Amino acid sequence: MSGAVFSDSWFRVAHARVALPASVEVERQRFGGELWYVLRDSYSHRYFRVTPQAYAFIASLTPERTVEEGWLAFIAERPDEAPGQEDVVRVLSQLHVANMLYFREPPDNQAIYARAQTQRRRELQSKLMGFLYTRVYLFDPNRHLDRCARLIALTTGRPALLLWLLVVGAGTGAAVMNWGALSDHSQGLFSLSNLPWLFATLTVMKLLHEIGHAFVCKRFGGPVHAFGIMFLIMTPLPYVDTASAWGIKDRFARAMVSAAGMFVELFLAALGALVWSQTGPGLVNSLAYNVMVVGSVSSLLFNGNPLLRFDAYYILADLVDIPNLYQKAQQHWMYLGDRYLLGTTGAEAPARNRRERLWFTGYGLLAFLYRIVISVGIILFVMDQWFLVGVFMAVVTALTLLVWPLKKLYQHLNGPKVAANRRRAATVTGAVLGGLLAFVLFVPMPSSIMAHGVLQANESSVLHTASEAVLTRLLKRSGDLVAKGELIAVLGNPELDYEYALARQQSDELEVQYRQSLARNRADSAPLVERLAALAIQIGELERLKRRLEVRAPHAGKWVAAASLHERGGAWIPRGQALGELVVDQRFRFVAVVPQEQADDLFRNSAARAQLRLAGQSEITLPIERFTLIPYHRDRLVSSALGFAGGGEIANKPGDQSGEASAESFFELRASLPADLKAQQARGLAPLPGLSGVMRIELPGKPLFGRARKALMQLFQKRYGV
Repeated sequence: MSGAVFSDSWFRVAHARVALPASVEVERQRFGGELWYVLRDSYSHRYFRVTPQAYAFIASLTPERTVEEGWLAFIAERPDEAPGQEDVVRVLSQLHVANMLYFREPPDNQAIYARAQTQRRRELQSKLMGFLYTRVYLFDPNRHLDRCARLIALTTGRPALLLWLLVVGAGTGAAVMNWGALSDHSQGLFSLSNLPWLFATLTVMKLLHEIGHAFVCKRFGGPVHAFGIMFLIMTPLPYVDTASAWGIKDRFARAMVSAAGMFVELFLAALGALVWSQTGPGLVNSLAYNVMVVGSVSSLLFNGNPLLRFDAYYILADLVDIPNLYQKAQQHWMYLGDRYLLGTTGAEAPARNRRERLWFTGYGLLAFLYRIVISVGIILFVMDQWFLVGVFMAVVTALTLLVWPLKKLYQHLNGPKVAANRRRAATVTGAVLGGLLAFVLFVPMPSSIMAHGVLQANESSVLHTASEAVLTRLLKRSGDLVAKGELIAVLGNPELDYEYALARQQSDELEVQYRQSLARNRADSAPLVERLAALAIQIGELERLKRRLEVRAPHAGKWVAAASLHERGGAWIPRGQALGELVVDQRFRFVAVVPQEQADDLFRNSAARAQLRLAGQSEITLPIERFTLIPYHRDRLVSSALGFAGGGEIANKPGDQSGEASAESFFELRASLPADLKAQQARGLAPLPGLSGVMRIELPGKPLFGRARKALMQLFQKRYGV
């Protein structure tokens, strides 16, 4: 322990008579290669970690003498290890909050009481701020787990690990082999009919997740004394308290306790993948898919992310052997600011060595940035479901991340710790805040728009399928020159062939009946003539449709097939699907999509500079001298390659089979490529119709505040109509 030798609050605790109660158990453990003492209250099941020097002083306290008497005696016995008065006040207040202090008489020292009240206020504020992540205790499951000792040993031993590896490997293989169907099935995951089943799946899997934590904790000797319900973004989910893992000496065993829930979910996800891949459409197939998605996504994206304080965070903290990594990283960044910006020479560093300094610096920065990203994402999600609750969350988040830190900074600047350097601290703080404010409000930052689009020939014809059909033969390769009327591809439609053959048979049968009627009674032939005429019209229409299955060149030119057309032999192609282009003119233009939110900037800056890079040829930059934004909305893409279905960036309209219908209206941008492309072609440029690319349009710089304000207003208008 280290700190100020004397404290202004010392006189308030000096006459207290305190000691550790008999219910506190003590264990020695090593963290980060250093020896620590872990205190555990057997009644409250709380844990507290102290250094050997701090424990030596705490253990020396008895109700028979005051804190001051014990402190002076400790100084006389161990002058090199004696804590400062400020350290004594701090550790006693922390032990008091954790209910790990016995008082001979009711505590009347205001220093401990004041610090305890402050700690309780912080805990209450934390609960209020985390109202979307609260816990409700239900019962103590420890005695029930004791009865399951044999089951715990069976499900957490080496045979269970071998079974886990086999099932997860098989499930992963099944998912990879059916990846296409897996993606198609995802469209119905959030349908109204599946939502109740999805929620039931999530609840059951989280229950098994928590049971996994409890089983592994019991296997390594840790008791589990709390089972309850946590409300995560207003969603009730089960939880167990495995804080007793602190008492497990082996850090890898502690990491296994934290990882157990993810192991359970991944095992269930693999079973779900196996069942889903072996069953047809139906309830069992849908439930298996829900299990597979919930188990994999939940484990990898949430519990598997060490920047969130879920399972992976505790695994990381145990593996690197740094308990309370998140809190220590925050304290480290506050120390850096206090020591090197404000100039507080007495500021205490939480890092004890270079290794911890590196971890605290890197993890603290990443966790802070990710906290902002995840907070914004959660707020937007909640606002989509419950607008007013989301607005309240946004206000609370602003208070947590901005207002209260500024309040704490103000209190710190007026506190005793910066008394010696108060002028410098106030000056630096004012300069930093003023500089940040000026930077955000007034300094223009580079701005640009990235427009995704495709190349088109100035003169060309797009050939489409006239009806739904199967691609049977592709006679021309992309880039071949074709003459007018030349056959390019042959499509087939078995249903059309069947209808044509049936119509011909009916015509032949009626023809026979007609000839027989002429020999018997000419009066019977009139209806047959009418039916033959109708069949002739039907046969003619069917023959016309069959001829349209032969894709021929309407004029001479270069054939440019649609992407992956050569891979679709024998596959069904929807009606109206573009098969490719027949190019006459070798001059090109770039047609791009501009969202409505960005169109205003382009209308105001039509003379802005622009550059184009094509897919697969990004090392070559084409300057765009002039572009035009078509001043009316469109909702159909010029190419399916721009939509999600074709690997592009634009959301497709649900249920669209062509991949060209956009979910939202947009503006179309057209730009002419330089007339002389010989220099770029010499460098390897190969422009072809249908080739996708990205056009970067430089705009005048704008301050961050103005850009953020505009983006926020557009977001509210677009998503919430306000």
